[in-house]
Amino acid sequence: MFKFQSSAIENITEVQDGQVTITFVGGRDYTYKVTDPSTFVSDLNTVIKEDESVGRFVNQAIRSEQLMAL
Repeated sequence: MFKFQSSAIENITEVQDGQVTITFVGGRDYTYKVTDPSTFVSDLNTVIKEDESVGRFVNQAIRSEQLMAL
């Protein structure tokens, strides 16, 4: 589990079998296929470390199809 503060995202699970579950504020869970798990995890850790917007990162990952809804 990743540790971060976000106004849009409550939780992001560890990537398992190429999938990740993201819990948005309000409790909505969505599971996504991660096209490149190692890059996704590395980029997410950088966003968290640099205290950047996790919500923006997730949104960009969805739009760029790095995360694909199941």
